[in-house]
Amino acid sequence: MALPNLVSIIVPVYNAEKYLSRCISSILNQTHQLIEVILVNDGSTDDSGVICDRYAKWDRRVQVIHQQNAGPSVARNTGIAAASGDYIQFVDGDDCIDSTMTARLVEAMKNEVQLVICGYKMMHRRMTSAIIPSIPGVYANAAFLKHVGELYKNILLPSPCNKLYDAAVINDYNIRFDKHFTMGEDLLFNLAYLNVCDQIHIIRDTLYNYCMNHNSLTKVFKEDLMENQQVLIGRVQDFLQRKNCYTGDNHYFLAIIQANGIVNGLNNLFHQHSSLTPRQKKAAIATIISADNVKHAHFSDTLQSRLVGSMIERKSVNGIYLFFAVKNMLHQRLHPLFYLLKRMNLSS
Repeated sequence: MALPNLVSIIVPVYNAEKYLSRCISSILNQTHQLIEVILVNDGSTDDSGVICDRYAKWDRRVQVIHQQNAGPSVARNTGIAAASGDYIQFVDGDDCIDSTMTARLVEAMKNEVQLVICGYKMMHRRMTSAIIPSIPGVYANAAFLKHVGELYKNILLPSPCNKLYDAAVINDYNIRFDKHFTMGEDLLFNLAYLNVCDQIHIIRDTLYNYCMNHNSLTKVFKEDLMENQQVLIGRVQDFLQRKNCYTGDNHYFLAIIQANGIVNGLNNLFHQHSSLTPRQKKAAIATIISADNVKHAHFSDTLQSRLVGSMIERKSVNGIYLFFAVKNMLHQRLHPLFYLLKRMNLSS
């Protein structure tokens, strides 16, 4: 017989041995003790799997699933399939959570609420940036969807880690992470959930700690990034239109996604693992900035976006090339600062 208010906390784990004990300990030390911790070791090549097994021996609330590496989406889906709780919570293996996080989320999940969203902290050594929701309260679905754009701009919508989900909703509607997306899969999961949930509760507490480290700051070169992002944008637009909320701030929200997608695509060309020659990069830049989706993008969300938008408007291939070449050279040396600036909306 299932325990009332049992929370299944799913942790996808991949090569997180340096931070994993901190993560698991923060979960096991929750003031809300009715939890099951599902550690999904996604083919780690370090000692992460050994650490997971050790905690399973120490605490009966911990179960470990070892699988071949398939990415975070598949790892989370594996955890969902194994979960038996009333609620589902996600924590990444290199992050940690406040001791009262689960208790506060469960408390906020009253009166037929099916989704709770909280704030979180970006942490790197001595640098901390708090992301605090500006619109706390309980919302019916239709009222909440009017604020999707604002929540996206404040970096509160895409992540699954600052939320508590109703397991029945996830399972009844078979909501899963799309393994075919390497970017944006979290946002698509949340939109699928928002498509069917009735009430949402936003609280101001910053309870999740996103711990920046070298692994979380180093992105992978993705050859299909631009194609991936255009499909993502199409799905988001379809969602907003179906919900009759593709207006105002939400229209702006999609235009920002368009701009971010273009900036990310340009930045991706200069990844340290990219094999493109300078000539190939310039040709790719020319193709990207002449595509039809550029006219629908809004390049004013960040300083970087405004600079890139200005160069795109002038069709300055050489200017864009120089900008991203210098940026990525500096990024390799100052990556924690760059990432903090990004989360504070000064970069992208």
